[in-house]
Amino acid sequence: MEQSLKISGLHIAVAGRGNVGKSSLINRIANQELTAVSRNPGTTTDSLSKAVELLPYGPVVIVDTAGLDDQVNFGNNELNSTINSLSHSDFVIIVLDARVELIKSEIDLITFLRKIGTPFLVAVNKIEYGTNPHLLSELDALEVTYFELSCKENAGIENFRKKLIHLLPEKKSSFRLKL
Repeated sequence: MEQSLKISGLHIAVAGRGNVGKSSLINRIANQELTAVSRNPGTTTDSLSKAVELLPYGPVVIVDTAGLDDQVNFGNNELNSTINSLSHSDFVIIVLDARVELIKSEIDLITFLRKIGTPFLVAVNKIEYGTNPHLLSELDALEVTYFELSCKENAGIENFRKKLIHLLPEKKSSFRLKL
């Protein structure tokens, strides 16, 4: 018998390549250890939802998604778990590695989110290792709002969190998770 659990609150999906710090950023934003963090790519293989209190905003559901690669096709009718989570989210955080340039799937993700009208914010993580100036130029050319930060050193997290809360839509949503 299939059971379902209703999770209320605004849904925030966190997307990006494997090992860019998606889970680390979730833990920093929530101020608690919600998701497993590993140096090995592919730790998160499916979308995982966690209900949290994001103060002062209120209850939200944060969805940790599997890592994107250059093979993701945002035009595909058969949505994989990550694209499905992004499509049903009220807000998306895109996490990038500060050291590298954008790949096609990251550009496609930005285009996809704009097409479906989902607001998003970009976190340029791992600045403790340096920042690729070409990446920042690409983001400027795409006219996206981004923050440079370090989950490892807890740098820039509070400003990112404040901007995130400021940009979150007023509308609350809910859906049922199948157990």
